[in-house]
Amino acid sequence: MNPLRELLDSSPLGSRFEARRVVRTPRFQAQVEALAQKLGKPVDVVRREAATRLEEMVTTRSRGWTWLWDHALGPAHTRAFTVDADSAAIARLKKLNEKHALVFLPSHRSYADVFITSKTLSEQGLRRPSILGGDNLSFFPMGPIARHSGGVFIRRSFKNDDIYKAMLQEYLTHLVAQGDNLEWYMEGGRSRTGKLRPPKYGLLSYLVYAIRSGAAKDVVLVPTSITYDQLHEVEAMMSQETSGSKPKEGLPWLVDYARTQQTWIGAVHLRFGEPMSLAERLSEAGEDRERNRYLVEKTAFEVFKRINDATPVTQQALATLALLTSGDRALTLDQVFRQLSPLLEYLKARSLPVSQVEGLRHHHGVMATLDTLVKTGVVSRFESGTEPVYRISAGKHAVAAYYRNSAVHWFINRAILELAMWMAARSGADDLVKAGKQETLALRDLLKFEFIFSDRAGFREELLAESDLFDPDWRNRIATARQRIDMITDAPFLICPTVLPTFLEAYFIVADRLAARPAGAAIDEKGFLDECMSVGQQYLLQQRVLHPECLSRELFGNALRLAANRELLAPGGADLSARRAAFARECEAHMQALIDLERLRLLPPAVKAPELVRVAA
Repeated sequence: MNPLRELLDSSPLGSRFEARRVVRTPRFQAQVEALAQKLGKPVDVVRREAATRLEEMVTTRSRGWTWLWDHALGPAHTRAFTVDADSAAIARLKKLNEKHALVFLPSHRSYADVFITSKTLSEQGLRRPSILGGDNLSFFPMGPIARHSGGVFIRRSFKNDDIYKAMLQEYLTHLVAQGDNLEWYMEGGRSRTGKLRPPKYGLLSYLVYAIRSGAAKDVVLVPTSITYDQLHEVEAMMSQETSGSKPKEGLPWLVDYARTQQTWIGAVHLRFGEPMSLAERLSEAGEDRERNRYLVEKTAFEVFKRINDATPVTQQALATLALLTSGDRALTLDQVFRQLSPLLEYLKARSLPVSQVEGLRHHHGVMATLDTLVKTGVVSRFESGTEPVYRISAGKHAVAAYYRNSAVHWFINRAILELAMWMAARSGADDLVKAGKQETLALRDLLKFEFIFSDRAGFREELLAESDLFDPDWRNRIATARQRIDMITDAPFLICPTVLPTFLEAYFIVADRLAARPAGAAIDEKGFLDECMSVGQQYLLQQRVLHPECLSRELFGNALRLAANRELLAPGGADLSARRAAFARECEAHMQALIDLERLRLLPPAVKAPELVRVAA
C-alpha cells in the first residue's frame, strides 16, 4: 500500500477521507444525483449528507490498527476457548477465494464470534473480510480499532432515512465490486435460545442488487456454523431475557467482559456449510416473477439450513439434553449413560456431524462431560448418598436448554413424528395414516418460525427416513391405534418430551394471553411480552407449565410472529376471539399429549403397555 495512503487510513481522519473518496466515484455520483431527484433536494445537499452517512460506515485498513485487533481485542475475547476449525473446508474456501469474493454468514452466539472467525481465517491465509456490525459497538477503543481494520458499523435502525439506506446499499455494492470478502450475522443479534434466530434479509437484498445492477459478477455465500461447548456470557443473556433490558456496551462493559473471558471454558467449533453462488441462484430464477418474489427470503433460509447441516452435536448438548429430559429429578452416572446410549446410536445411524462425542460411549467420558458442566454451575452433583447423582442446577434450566438447543434442530423431525404418531393414535380417526400426516403438517406449521424446515415434499421424505429409523417395520404397524401404541412402547428412546415442551409451553402462554385480550384492543408488543413473562412465571409456579426455560422473550416473540401470520394480532371482529381461543386450545392439546408421553415414558415396562392403552382411550 502507498505509504501516504497507509498514513491517512490509520489517522483519525481516515474515515472522512475514505468517505469523500468513495462518494466521488462515478457510480456514487450517479446514485447521488438520482437520489436528489427522487427526494426533491439539491444535489449538493444530498452529496454532503451522503458523505456524512458514508463517514459513519466506511472502513479502512491499517497494519497498526489490525495488529491491535489481533493482539489486544482478539485475545480479550477468545482466550476462554480452544478453536476447533474444519481446516479442510477452509482450504477449499481459500481456493474458491482466488476467483470469487466470499460472504461469510455465521450463526451468532457470542461477542467472541467475530474474533474467532477473523483469527482463524487470517491464520489460514484467507483474505480478511470486511465485517458488518451494529454501531452499538463503536465505542472507544473498540470502535477506532475495528473501523481501521475492516469493521463497518451500521445503525441499528434507519428505516426512515432514505439517504442512509441508499448509501449503505451503494457502499456494500462498492465493497463487493472491488472483490472484498464480507462477513455479517443474518440473525441480527446473538441467539438467546442457543439455536438460530429468524433471518433478517436487508443486507442480503443489497447483495442481490449489486449483482443485478452489474456492479459485481458474483459473490459466494458461505454458511458458517459457530458452536461453543459453553459460554461465560450465557447467564447474562438469560438475565436479559427475563428483565427485557440489555446493558449498554461501553468501555466498562468491555473491561468486565474481558475479565470473564480469563477462564478457559471449552472448545468453539467452526464449521462451514456448502458454499452458494448468488449469481447462480439469480440465474435459476431468471425472469420468473413468482420465483423472484421470495428469492431473498428463500436464499436466506437455504443459508440457515446449510448452517444447521454443518453444526456438530457436542458432548455438552447431549448431556444437557439427557438431564433436561428428567426435569428436576437427579440421575446417577449410569442413568445418564443409559439415556445417552440410544442417542449416540441415533446420531451414528443418521451420520450426523459430531464433535468429540465418542467419549460418551463410556462411563468415564460421561462423567468428564458432566464435570465440565458442574464446574460452571449448570449442573449440580450430590455426593453424600450411596452414589453421586446429577441434575440441572436450580435456576439454570434456561442455560442448559441453550446448550441443548445448539443441536435441537437435529431432533425436531423425530420429535414431530413421535408426537404426531401419539396424537393420531388417540384421535379416534378412522384413517390413522391421514390423521398422522395432518398432525405432522400441523406441527410443522406451528413451529415454522422456530425451525428451518424443508419444503413439504422434502419434509415428507425426511419423515419417511425418520420412520425407518424409528421402526423398520413401521409400514405394517400403522393401521390401528394399538399398533402405533406398541411402536411407541418399543422405541429405544422418545425425544419429543425433551425437545418440544420448551417451545409449545412458550407458545401456549402467548396464545393464552392473546385469548384473554379483547378482540378490538391493539397490542403493544413490549407490554405484551412483559405480561407473558409475568403470567408465565405464575403458570410455572402453578405447574400449568413445567419447564422454566419456556419463559423466553425470544420464544414469545416467535410465537407472536406466528400469531401475526395467522392474523391473530390486529384488532378484529367477532371471529377473532374464537380463532385466538382455538390457537390456545391447539397449543394446550399438544402440551397435554407431551405430558402423557413423558409420564408413560417413566413407567416400568410391566405396566407401560396397559397404561398406554388406557390413556389413548
